[in-house]
Amino acid sequence: KHRYHPRIGHVLNLDTLHQTLKVNFGCKTGDRVVIATDDMPYLEPTEDFPDRTTLAEVIAAAGREAGLDTQTVSYPSTKGHGREPPKSVFDAVFPEGFTDFAVDSGLWEPLQEKTIDEAGLERLRSFLDGKPQATYATLIVSYFSTSHTRFRQLLNGTGTRLATMPTSEPFIFEGVMTADWTAVARRGDAVKEALDQAVSAEICSPGGRKLTMSLDGRPGFACSGDLTKPGAFGNLPGGESYIAPIEGTAAGEVSIGYPDAPDGWAFRFDAGRLAEIIGNPPFQKELEQTLERLPDARQLCELGIGTNEKATRYDNVLEAEKMLGTVHFALGDNAGFGGAVKVPFHCDYVVHQPSLTLTQPDGSETVAIRDGHFLLA
Repeated sequence: KHRYHPRIGHVLNLDTLHQTLKVNFGCKTGDRVVIATDDMPYLEPTEDFPDRTTLAEVIAAAGREAGLDTQTVSYPSTKGHGREPPKSVFDAVFPEGFTDFAVDSGLWEPLQEKTIDEAGLERLRSFLDGKPQATYATLIVSYFSTSHTRFRQLLNGTGTRLATMPTSEPFIFEGVMTADWTAVARRGDAVKEALDQAVSAEICSPGGRKLTMSLDGRPGFACSGDLTKPGAFGNLPGGESYIAPIEGTAAGEVSIGYPDAPDGWAFRFDAGRLAEIIGNPPFQKELEQTLERLPDARQLCELGIGTNEKATRYDNVLEAEKMLGTVHFALGDNAGFGGAVKVPFHCDYVVHQPSLTLTQPDGSETVAIRDGHFLLA
């Protein structure tokens, strides 16, 4: 159902917004929540939602209606997935004095450029230790992702719950965010367990293409929309389980077309790195320019499986990667979830109508997806 919001003057499903804040995050009366966004334009702007700041303000207003202490912050686009947000966002969500300490210690620039070493990160963590938590939860509805950033890792370390919604548009709250979260969690846990036990994976995709990779020793993760525990992190909408494959092991080809032409484009990997883009996809020029600037971004860094039955929009990667019966993979940074690649870039690509086979140490196989049909739970 839809309800009219008298303060903001927009039509939106406030029940879903309240569920996001109170069910997904577990917010209670008085909790401080920051909603942040960049200034990238919508692909589908409307009169009600001409820009991302408007959506952030509507979510904040819904939070205030529910008794929460909400604040919005808008910032200039980072111009790329996996890049650190600017100082204004850090200041809005971290304990007072954190960014000043980072600047005065000579750590701010390496933090922003992702060149900071573990000793530097430990100095930042030491400053934060014992400081009161500045925010209960942070929701980022930007176009470019902040999921794979040191910002995210450090903020979660303070106990703040964080959800990112890269490429999100208002329609996200009208469909995929109405999922059966209990069922999403059940599927997600089943996939995580299968990934934990697997030593390798094989993706067979339309066009007869096959991609293999090692998973040996890497942990799986489930992102199922439950962000109630202190320090929790995930995408919203929830609905994927994922793992960082062993660097240097991905080999073969994989299709990345849309559902009506699932083998329209493809990537070829050799020794873990993107070796060829097949089919001239519309993003090829921009991706090649990024890879020339950031050679380490060629690394296949993630294997993910969609677990959300309400995800249907294949033209929005935030929702598409959650579609039940799909797999996705990513290029770039995976240091935040068990991998070894540190680079200011992370971009996901969805495989429709795949088959996914996971192999255990004893050689037995688990077929998780067959021809686009999810089989694990």
